[in-house]
Amino acid sequence: MKNKLLLNIFVDESGNFSIKDDDNPLYIVAFVCVDPKDDNEVAINKFHNNLKHLKGGDHFVHVGNLVRGEKPYENLKREERWKLFYNLFLFAKYAKFKIFTPKTIKSNAKEDILVALTNSINKMINDNLDYFDDYDELIIHYDYGQHDLSLIISSAFISRFNKCKIIKTIQNESPFMQLADLYAYISLLAYKANKGYLTKSEYAFFGGIKNFKKNYLKQLNERILHKN
Repeated sequence: MKNKLLLNIFVDESGNFSIKDDDNPLYIVAFVCVDPKDDNEVAINKFHNNLKHLKGGDHFVHVGNLVRGEKPYENLKREERWKLFYNLFLFAKYAKFKIFTPKTIKSNAKEDILVALTNSINKMINDNLDYFDDYDELIIHYDYGQHDLSLIISSAFISRFNKCKIIKTIQNESPFMQLADLYAYISLLAYKANKGYLTKSEYAFFGGIKNFKKNYLKQLNERILHKN
């Protein structure tokens, strides 16, 4: 059987490598994999058309800022911000893609995060090697927001696959980049919710922990293929 030609992999993270960030010691990466042969035209057009009719819809959906009411959404009411979120949530429901989220890392020490993240991403690849090997070429889309993550991704993928490259892609260039942002952020919230807490803005936006788990997390988790 002839191999499939191309796999697009959209990457985003939640967290950083700063040892000073005691308020958010979690580091999460999401890999959204899209086969161009899958027909996503209807889902993409619906996502963009809905954005045009929503207040603030000229912006891409950056979930963390949206929930907290930060720029560029600081002038939107919570209901208006929720409609933007729900548009991306629906796109996650109807689009065709595969999602991988390696192990959530909790640490304030940069070196510990780097080692754990390297191991986690390598394990994800090894556990799903048949899936990635089924493609002739891998194109990884990342915004190069964090240099250390860029190096880890390059080492993990390019060392294994002959035809693999990373290109700079920012969130507003693709709804799949926004999906990667969604899954990274939701994974962060899932960790916190399982510990029994959310911030005031998160609690208000999602209607509490129980509602978040039942009406959002459950449906999004059904799409995740790999969690270490």
